[in-house]
Amino acid sequence: MVRRYLLSLIKVFFFYMLLFALCREIFLVYFADQVMRNGLSVFFLSLYKAIPLDISTAGYLLFIPLLLLLLANLFIAKFWMRVLRFYLLTTSFLCALLAMAEIGVYMEVHVKLYFNLLTHLQHFSELIQSISPALLFTVLALIAVLCYVAARVLKKLIPDEPIGDRLNAFSVIQLIGVFAISVPLLVLMCRGGLRPIPINEGEVYFSNNQCVNDATVNPLWSIVHSYIETRHVLDGAAYNTMPDAQADEIVNRLFTVEKDTTIQLFKVARPNVCVLILESWSADLIESLGGYKGLTPNFEKLIKDGYLFTNIKPAGHVSDQGVPAILSGYPALPIGSAINQPGKQVNLANINNQFSAAGYYSSFFFGGQLIYGNIKTYIFRNAFKQVTEQQNLPSSIPAGRLGIHDSIMLSLWHDSINNYQQPFLSALFTLSTHAPFDESSPRLIDWGGIEQPYLNSAVYSDRQLGKFFEDAKKERWYDNTVFIIVADHSHGTPRTYSYDSPEFYHIPLLIYGGALKQEFRGVKNERLGSQTDIASTLMHQLGFSSAPYRWSKNLMNPYTQQFAFYTFDEGFGFVDTSGVVIWNHRFPSQNQNTGKTIPAQKTLFSKGAAMLQVLMNDFLSK
Repeated sequence: MVRRYLLSLIKVFFFYMLLFALCREIFLVYFADQVMRNGLSVFFLSLYKAIPLDISTAGYLLFIPLLLLLLANLFIAKFWMRVLRFYLLTTSFLCALLAMAEIGVYMEVHVKLYFNLLTHLQHFSELIQSISPALLFTVLALIAVLCYVAARVLKKLIPDEPIGDRLNAFSVIQLIGVFAISVPLLVLMCRGGLRPIPINEGEVYFSNNQCVNDATVNPLWSIVHSYIETRHVLDGAAYNTMPDAQADEIVNRLFTVEKDTTIQLFKVARPNVCVLILESWSADLIESLGGYKGLTPNFEKLIKDGYLFTNIKPAGHVSDQGVPAILSGYPALPIGSAINQPGKQVNLANINNQFSAAGYYSSFFFGGQLIYGNIKTYIFRNAFKQVTEQQNLPSSIPAGRLGIHDSIMLSLWHDSINNYQQPFLSALFTLSTHAPFDESSPRLIDWGGIEQPYLNSAVYSDRQLGKFFEDAKKERWYDNTVFIIVADHSHGTPRTYSYDSPEFYHIPLLIYGGALKQEFRGVKNERLGSQTDIASTLMHQLGFSSAPYRWSKNLMNPYTQQFAFYTFDEGFGFVDTSGVVIWNHRFPSQNQNTGKTIPAQKTLFSKGAAMLQVLMNDFLSK
C-alpha cells in the first residue's frame, strides 16, 4: 500500500517535470534565432540548469496530490482519484497557458511574464489586438496540444478506479506516517534544500544570453514569486536601503541647481506646442544617435533642422509608464504604473494644467484604444479638451488589429490642428511601431531576425513623419509651433542589449518646428537627461511654474546635474557622468556598478537607491 502511494506520487512529480521541460523546449525553439547564438548545446543545458527551480515548482504543486492520494488510499473511492485527475488537468492547463503566453509577451517586451503585466488582462481585447494572428494561433494551438497530451498521459497515469486494498490498522498508520514525513520533504523541495537562503530565479541563470536565462526560469514559479514580491514591495519596505531622511537629502541635492536660469530655444513667448509620442522608438533606429544607418532618413532630415538631445533615457519600458513620464514628469515605478491606480494618478501634476491656465486649447490623439494601461482615465482626468481615439472615428477608416496606422492618424491630426485657435497644446501617440506591425507597406528590411517586422514598421513610420512635416510647413500655424518629438519607451533591436542596460534605455528627444530659433537648428545637446525632464524644460521655456514637477529638471539650464534614472521590473538603473549602477531586487547577481573606486561605487549606488526609495515613499503617500 505504501509502495503504491509513493509510486503514484513519484509519477505525478515526473509528470510535472516533463511538462515543464516540454514547455521550455517550445520556448527555446520559438526563439531559436536568439538562442542559437550560444550553440545547439543550450537546448540541453537549459533543461539541466532548470531542474532545481522545476523541482521547487513541482514541490508546491505536489501538496494537493499528496493529500488526495492519501484519501484515495484510505477510503478506496473513485471520487478522490477523479478529484486528483481534475487537479492535475487544471494545473497542467495553467502551466501550459503561462508558458505559451510568455512567448507572446516575450515577442513584444522581451521580458518574462510577471505579475504586473497581468494588470493588462483587464483590457483583454486590446491585448489580443496587439498580437499578430499567426502568433495568436500558434500560442492557442500549442496550449491545446499541450493540454491534449497532458490529458492523455493523465488518463493512463491516474486511472478512475481506486488504488489499493482494504486496510488494516497497521497500513493506516504507515500511510499517515509517510504523509507526515512527506510534508517536510516537500517543504525542502520548495525552498531548494537546507540552504540558508531559499531558491530564487538567479539559481538557474547560466548564460550571457538573457533569452536563454529567461527560458530556464520556470514561468509558474516566476509569476507566483513576482506576485509575492509585488505585494511585499507595495508595503514600501522592500526598497528601503537607508534612513528616509538620508534618502531625501540625496535626492534634494540631485535636483538642486546653483543658478535657476535657462537657455531660451523659442522665438515666440507663447508658441503652440505639439507633443509627438513615438511608440517604441529605440535610439538604434536613428543613425545620429548611434543607430543603424538608413532606417529613418526622414527623421535624420528633421535632426538637421531641429535641436536634438543625444543622451536621453526613458523612465520605464511600457507605454503607461512613458506617457505620464512625458506629460507629468513622473518616474516609472519598478512595479507597474502610477496611472494604473486611479486613486494615485489624481495627485500627479500634468503639463496641461499650466497650458490650460494660460489659455491654451488642448487635445490628445491615439489611433487605438486608450483604455489600455488606463491611459484614457489619465488623459481625461487632466482635462484635455479634445480626446480622439479609434472609437471616436468612423468605422470606415482602415485599421490594423491594434488600431489606425500612423499615415491616417498623422493626416487626421494635421487636419484637426488646422481648425484650432492658437495657442494650442496637442499630443499624438503613434502606434504602428507596436506589435503586430501590420501596416500595409512594402517590407524593405530583409534582415534583423526576430526584430525584422519592428524595423520595417519604423521605416514605414519614418516615411509618414516625413510626409506630415512636409505638409505642416505649409500651414499658417507652423511658424508659431514647436514639436516635442520623443519615444514613450525603447524596444529590442538586433543588437540584443540586456533589457536593464543603459544601452537599451536610450531614446530620441528632438525639438523641432517653426518657433525654434534659427541658431539652435541642427544643434545636438549631449547632456545626460531623462524623459521625465521634458515637463520642467517646457515650463521654463514658457515661463510657467515648474514647482509641481519634483522629479523633472530643466535640460536647458547649464547648472542642472547630469543624471538619468529609470526602472525595470523590480529594479533601477542610474546613470551620471561618473558611471552606471544597475540594481535588480529579484536577481542581485545581475547588479552592476561601473564606479572607478569603491567610494565612487557607493556614492553612485546611494544616488540611485535614494531615488527609488523616495519615489516609492512618494507614490505610496499619494
